[in-house]
Amino acid sequence: MEPTTNDIVNALQQHTNATDAAASIGLSYDQLKRRLAAAGLRTSAHYLDGSELSDEDQAILAGGRTDCDWLRSLAGCRKFASPEQIAALDALATHGSVAAAADALGMTAAALRSRLSEIERSSARRGYSPAHDMTHTVPLGFHVDGISQLRDAEGRIKQQWVKSKADKESRIALLMDAVQRIAEPFRGASELVAPPTHNNADLLSVYPMGDPHIGLFAWAQETGDSDFDLRIAETHLVAAVDRLVMLSPPSEQALILNLGDFFHADDQSARTKRGGHALDVDSRWAKVLSVGIRIMRRIIERALEKHDRVRVINEIGNHDDHSSIFLGVCLAQFFENNPRVEIDTSPNPFHYYRFGANLFGVTHGHTVKLAQLPQIMANDRAKDWGDTRHRFWYTGHVHHDQRKELIGCVVETFRTLAARDAWHNAQGYRSGRDMKLHVVHRERGRIMEHRVGVESLPMPGDAS
Repeated sequence: MEPTTNDIVNALQQHTNATDAAASIGLSYDQLKRRLAAAGLRTSAHYLDGSELSDEDQAILAGGRTDCDWLRSLAGCRKFASPEQIAALDALATHGSVAAAADALGMTAAALRSRLSEIERSSARRGYSPAHDMTHTVPLGFHVDGISQLRDAEGRIKQQWVKSKADKESRIALLMDAVQRIAEPFRGASELVAPPTHNNADLLSVYPMGDPHIGLFAWAQETGDSDFDLRIAETHLVAAVDRLVMLSPPSEQALILNLGDFFHADDQSARTKRGGHALDVDSRWAKVLSVGIRIMRRIIERALEKHDRVRVINEIGNHDDHSSIFLGVCLAQFFENNPRVEIDTSPNPFHYYRFGANLFGVTHGHTVKLAQLPQIMANDRAKDWGDTRHRFWYTGHVHHDQRKELIGCVVETFRTLAARDAWHNAQGYRSGRDMKLHVVHRERGRIMEHRVGVESLPMPGDAS
């Protein structure tokens, strides 16, 4: 049976190129071109070559919808649009056609259509698409996860149920905005100290902190390990960094890596976000946050005494999805006045740092298998991958030492200074506890490692 014009238009809308569209309805490429021309699409040859349709032809392929129709349908979407998208709507309203509006904006008509289509998609995600009987929107930070409708015999909607789901990207943006407002009084409050007079520009000191779990509570008689609480966590971590800074050569740069799970609990509920498991915590959540921020401030300030520049990466762990972001934003606000300190506040689960012929990848490790990390690095940092000889991944999560030399890079996991809690004790975990320092040469790669074991660290109240 010979395909109709509607069959041809539908095929073109469903396939990314004309050859596939023609094949899907039993036509050759040349037959499709002739049928489109016969249907009145005067620029059909341009369309098949990947160029833009004229406004008239675009309306035909869109089922008769003109630019004016499109503008009317987008009128209610304005409140969901970004500033760039609002500018596109205003240009279309002023000039009357996509082609004229695109010229005024200095962009192609295809790019403008793409921007307008994204307005429709983003509005639909928020629950607004009148053409599909969607007019009940969801609040900022959520997106529509599904809609159920009850219709009468004539097809009229009698009832409608809108299911929504928290939007991760919006939630993170709202959280960062709130944290920045909270931390505003402390903006630029760090004390500026003179940099060290002698540093080696060819050396980088890397301080990886494996899963500090600030706020964890452990009772030695229950866990068979040792007591652990907020005061012990602060004493151990600050003392370990102090000792490692003393052992470090005078490297010009320092890279402080919080490998995730800096905080043991993410909120006052003291439960894991994914499994809902109860956590053994010491003190109130607000106090734990305050102590954690103080610990990181002391660590950074100590590193500034030895190194000219300090860069800090705070990974998001499976225990502190939100409080880790809080930590990063607060530190960035506090050290904003210090040009020697750089705090990476990106919520991306993968971070990278390039130092000469060395490339470092950092992630907590709970979202991906270790064997996948070389490919992820090569994809995310293709140029840096090709320009470097020494590549390393720093990860946490598993609380034990592990070093795998995979194709292209070395993947390592690190121990924690925190004592095991009751749950980990019952599960049979028995890894050691320490913190390390890696010294890296700009061209020769890693040249030195120092280790500080928990058994050598003081307890609160011990004489220094």
